[in-house]
Amino acid sequence: MSEVTDRCDRAMQQAVVDTLENMVFMEVSPIPPENAAISPEDDMSVGLLIHDPLQGELRLRMPRKLVALITAGVYSLEPEELSDQMLADNFAELINIIAGRFMCELLTDGRPFRLGLPEPEPEELDPNSSHRFWSYAIDDLAFSITAMGQALWTE
Repeated sequence: MSEVTDRCDRAMQQAVVDTLENMVFMEVSPIPPENAAISPEDDMSVGLLIHDPLQGELRLRMPRKLVALITAGVYSLEPEELSDQMLADNFAELINIIAGRFMCELLTDGRPFRLGLPEPEPEELDPNSSHRFWSYAIDDLAFSITAMGQALWTE
């Protein structure tokens, strides 16, 4: 792997771990991609465009149960007390925070960056597109993040 690709991997690892451990005090562990199977009927996904200075997109995919656990931690509520809107809003904020931290880690020279708005349930990925994939688990619940836009790992 190239030094730039390694830096991209480290940036994502740092962004995900810092976000979730600081936000809800949950321990995040990287897992092999083959262990990150998420049932499509029980997952939530959100995408976020990165506009400047690099162009790309991040997508977060997580089981609804994990989104509920994270959201319950943020609001100090029981998961069954949460509305669908609370889940959707918190999930969108989660990708926003991860993307912001990822870009801060990636752009070590302090350049400003511009992110788009979270887009719930984006279209399926083109399997032939250039992308990077990371998978993690919290309490045996797997989730994944995908980055599209080769500039994110080649600059």
